[in-house]
Amino acid sequence: MSVVGWDASHGEFTIEDYYYFSKLRKFAEREDIEIYEIKNFSKLGEYDIIVFNYPEKDFKSQEVSKIKRWLKTGKRIIFAAYYSNMDGVAERINKVLAKMEVPVRINNDVIMDPENNYNDMLFPRGKYKEYTVVMPCSASVTARDNIMISSFESARSHPTGSENPAFGVKLNMGGELIILGTCVFWDNFAIEIESNKILALDLLKI
Repeated sequence: MSVVGWDASHGEFTIEDYYYFSKLRKFAEREDIEIYEIKNFSKLGEYDIIVFNYPEKDFKSQEVSKIKRWLKTGKRIIFAAYYSNMDGVAERINKVLAKMEVPVRINNDVIMDPENNYNDMLFPRGKYKEYTVVMPCSASVTARDNIMISSFESARSHPTGSENPAFGVKLNMGGELIILGTCVFWDNFAIEIESNKILALDLLKI
């Protein structure tokens, strides 16, 4: 069984929101994954998988220290942002990464794909393992390597025009640190498109 702590102490989209995340919870329960909304930051340390899905409040220095310590003990920690630094979320996550000296950055852009998309250039398809996923309204994630979700050749980040933008990366830091450019790939609309359900459940399984 996987037990997930879904943070609610930094103004994130709540897992308890039936309109957005009831399908994710339902699919998770079928796979013996329990997801708990956690309003007390310190209690997140009790969970093996921790999710920060669109944090809208800054992280304190002592909180960043705890995140770094949790990673060292083998936990998986997931940060999910959104395109164009909406509500300052990407930059807020970037500050955490910088304090942790992690060589990853979420960019102030949006990935668009005129050829490989789900009916809209802002719903680009990506590649995860042998699967095709859809990553709506995603910023690109810059990293030296450790790409977890890549784009198709026709994708570009806008406004920079960068080629081969990445949707997500995974770094091994004792545990796993996963940085995603979008937080809505697993909402009620997107989770049943392509292989998004597989990606979502893989993220929440030990």
